[in-house]
Amino acid sequence: MTDVDFSIKEPASIETSTGKGDENLASEKRASDDVVFLVLAYFGIFALIPFFVVKDSEYVRWHAKQGLVLVGFEIVLWIALMIIGFIPILNIIFAFLGLFIWFGILILHVFCIIRALKGEKWHVPVLGKYADKF
Repeated sequence: MTDVDFSIKEPASIETSTGKGDENLASEKRASDDVVFLVLAYFGIFALIPFFVVKDSEYVRWHAKQGLVLVGFEIVLWIALMIIGFIPILNIIFAFLGLFIWFGILILHVFCIIRALKGEKWHVPVLGKYADKF
C-alpha cells in the first residue's frame, strides 16, 4: 500500500508588504458589497434595502436617498397618468406619450447606476434637492 498524506493544511494567508492582508480583504469585500447596494439604490423600491441596511457608507446612503426620491416621483407620476387615463381624448395621447416617459425613466435609472458605480454624486435634476432634505 502507498502512503497518502491526509493531513489538513492551513490555507496560505494573503499578506501585503505591510502585513495587513486581512484589512485589504475586508475593504475589497466592502467595495463589492457597495456595488450591489449602489445598483439596488436605483432599482425601484429595492432602494429601501441599502437605505436601511448600510450604516457605515455615507456614499451608499446618499444614492439610496436619491433612488427613493426617484421612486416616489415615479409613483406620483403613475397615479397622475392613471387619472388622466380616464379622460377620453387625453388617454390616447398619454398612452403613446407614456411609453416615452417610462423609457426615459429607465434610461435615467441606468445613467444613475453608471454614475454611482463610477464614484460620482450626481443629483437627479429637479428631484435631487429633495433627497438632501432627509
